[in-house]
Amino acid sequence: MAFTYHPPTRTTCPVCDELKKIDIEPIIDTQSGRASSANNFPFHNWYNFVLGYTPKFPEFMLERENITHQDFVVDPFMGSGTTLVACKYLGIPSSGVDANDFMAFAASVKLDWTRDIEGIIKNKNKLLEKVEQEFSKVDWTAEQDYSHSQMSIFDNSIHLIDFKEYADKYRPEMLSERYMSDKPFVKAHIIKEAIKDTIDSEYTDLFKMSLSSILVPISNVSYGPGFGVKKAKDDVDVYSVFSEKINRMINDLQSLNQEQKNTPSTVHLGDARKISDYYEPNSVKLMITSPPYPGDHEYTKHTRLELIFDELASDIQEFRTIKKRMIRGSTTNIYKDDNDRETVEDLQSIREVTDLIQERLDHDGATSGFEKLYTKLVWEYFGGMFKALEECYKVLEPGGKIALLVSDSHAFKMVHIQTAKILEEIGLKIGYSSSEILLWQHKKSTSHKYDLREDILILQK
Repeated sequence: MAFTYHPPTRTTCPVCDELKKIDIEPIIDTQSGRASSANNFPFHNWYNFVLGYTPKFPEFMLERENITHQDFVVDPFMGSGTTLVACKYLGIPSSGVDANDFMAFAASVKLDWTRDIEGIIKNKNKLLEKVEQEFSKVDWTAEQDYSHSQMSIFDNSIHLIDFKEYADKYRPEMLSERYMSDKPFVKAHIIKEAIKDTIDSEYTDLFKMSLSSILVPISNVSYGPGFGVKKAKDDVDVYSVFSEKINRMINDLQSLNQEQKNTPSTVHLGDARKISDYYEPNSVKLMITSPPYPGDHEYTKHTRLELIFDELASDIQEFRTIKKRMIRGSTTNIYKDDNDRETVEDLQSIREVTDLIQERLDHDGATSGFEKLYTKLVWEYFGGMFKALEECYKVLEPGGKIALLVSDSHAFKMVHIQTAKILEEIGLKIGYSSSEILLWQHKKSTSHKYDLREDILILQK
């Protein structure tokens, strides 16, 4: 059945206009966009998630709440471990949970600071020598006619291997050439196999992480912040990009003191709506997190390359398993049996948002499958956050706090969703004793002229 998709053509927002009249200075000025990047921070830059947040946010909260090494900090939406790395660097015990298998892997690698530096360097040199040897066995100029080539790359064959044939044989079905061209893929896969073949077991995850962290830079994928594909990179100096990342990791590890190395930090793969499965009641002093928000970002899509390349998800069903552990934040992450909304159906603030979205959908004659899910998504998002905040309440100690960094949204027919305000209402409904909203920064929307608020919502038990 044919349908018509209607993009968000509206350019005015009365809510934004009203918010502009409120003269509040943000905590951080990010007109240059630097506050959203972790690239300039040690350990954080081992893997930089495009939808992640600056380490300055957890550092701000740790200082504001006078958190010390005697306290325990948890991030229920851990991502790649920004909060945990910030805590560990300051000698503060921490732990985190994330629904995405790759994120849990990335965070665990970023937090293991007890590795032997000499052992890493020894393995690095051994690996790079092996990679150079295997690269030399490949015919990088070959045409599609490769009937004469021999495909066993880790043998003593004198025949050159055609890179196209290698790509055809080893490329995962879900990782098409559209996402990563043949030559960069072959080079990355050779490094992957060399890691398996040469690296000592206690260092394998570090080198796997280094390779995973460069997949997006060597690919044709772009994030802005949505998932996209740009002009194909027919070839990339993968060897140099990879070795540079390993050297950066080594330099960071060499900068540590013993207290930082010994500070405990743990990682759990799981669902934030079941956070009490991982922590004892009344055991957490402070939670610092940046949960998904209703911006229609599909978080497994933003780690698609890493999940597929690392064999953590190889088909639609395995991706669905990951997505079902997540708060519903995207129209591609909604399922028929979802029922988190029942926890918040009495909240008029959510109903006003969904009614306006539906009114605009009806006005536009919107008939696409994704557009029809807009209102359900908003309900399921806030219902899921109700369950997560309720679970967080259980594990916080009396007087403990949770700080959530969340952004307003215009993702659905230009209807303004004041995320922090609605989550504040949910928190007080659950039983948190007090709340506070701080303007962290303004974020430039990619689809219209307005700056959207990114707030810190602080709830106290």
